[in-house]
Amino acid sequence: MNYRAVACLLLVGLLLVVFLLPVGGCDKATPVAPSGTILSISANPSKIALNGSSTITVVGRKPDGNPLNPGTEIRLSASLGTIDTLVTTDRNGTATAIFRPDGRIGTATITAATGSATGGGSMTSDSSSGSGVSSVSIKLEVGNAAKTITLQPTPTILPTTIPIEGTKVTLLAIVRDSNGQPLANQGVNFTTDLGTLASRGSIVNTNARGEARDTLTVLPSDLANNTTSIKVTVQSAGSDGALINATATIQVANGRPAAHFSYTRGADDHTVVFSNQSTGSGNLLYTWDFGDGLSTSAQNPTHTYDANKQYTVQLTVTDSNNQASVSTATFTIPLAAGAGGSSSP
Repeated sequence: MNYRAVACLLLVGLLLVVFLLPVGGCDKATPVAPSGTILSISANPSKIALNGSSTITVVGRKPDGNPLNPGTEIRLSASLGTIDTLVTTDRNGTATAIFRPDGRIGTATITAATGSATGGGSMTSDSSSGSGVSSVSIKLEVGNAAKTITLQPTPTILPTTIPIEGTKVTLLAIVRDSNGQPLANQGVNFTTDLGTLASRGSIVNTNARGEARDTLTVLPSDLANNTTSIKVTVQSAGSDGALINATATIQVANGRPAAHFSYTRGADDHTVVFSNQSTGSGNLLYTWDFGDGLSTSAQNPTHTYDANKQYTVQLTVTDSNNQASVSTATFTIPLAAGAGGSSSP
């Protein structure tokens, strides 16, 4: 027998076994976290619209402070909306999942738990991050943000004669939440009674400043029937699930005036600031009826109410040819912080 050959074969086999052994030896990956695991969770962002999404990040550490082994299972659940029910950690002990709304509005509680969770020692947090033993939760505001929407066309007056290729009007909508802050990633829908929208009626999402833009093209044929004005409307889903909307009127020169205004809360919940957005040619006369027996002819008035009740404000705009237009808005005093709205014809 060739003992040298046998020895060489045994040596090669031993080297292969050593080479193929997993790094870490017995400390290989396991789907179950050890007892005493500490989890932390975060959501980015922590407030989303009904058509938005949030990235949920879970970080797990062993009792000795080292990251959980790669492949450790993290179970996820949501009180509303949808999320992957099972994710695994990477080499840094981190696991991520995407949360998406399911059409319901409210506060979603996202819970992450390891395989060793027993229901004890869990912890919930109202902030954008929290930590606990074996399980941890976080709350997200879903669709509970949009409160007001405004619409501003540029220009607001079109000539009666426009070029054959048409005239373009820029439409700017701004969506704000209940605190008066701009709301990003909010779906907005523009509509018009004349002309063609660049969006073709599709949803336009707001940017980080809460702005959504569209472009209206008006052709000569759109004004063929002695049109005096064009009405543009914008809508979005409000915080209570109902639609909020705003309307703007684009005046055609030498046509009738078009009354329109928006309003916001002033220095306190009994004071209302009115912004006149009426259009028309020539010198216009503004007549405000505040609904409490008082009135003014100021263009952009501020009014303070005494009683807590519902009021209907009426603005009448009259041009030099005695042509008039009326627009109204109804609201309840006291006004909440960030409250506001627009008038309707």
